[in-house]
Amino acid sequence: MNLFELMLYVIEAIIVVASIYAAETKNIAYAILALLVISVLTAIIFYMLGALFVSMVQLGVFSGAIIVMFIFV
Repeated sequence: MNLFELMLYVIEAIIVVASIYAAETKNIAYAILALLVISVLTAIIFYMLGALFVSMVQLGVFSGAIIVMFIFV
């Protein structure tokens, strides 16, 4: 196992934990922040895999939408 695979596994584990937290928390603000963490980490995975455009779309569209959702809640 090299460093690249180790980083992928760590990021994926954090995504799983954040997903469970977002689904189980009672506070909507914390759930939205967990969704933001999931979106940013997904963009990092896309970047690590060489999909720069998809990574930027993930950050721009989905993370931006989550931030707007956080403002209105």
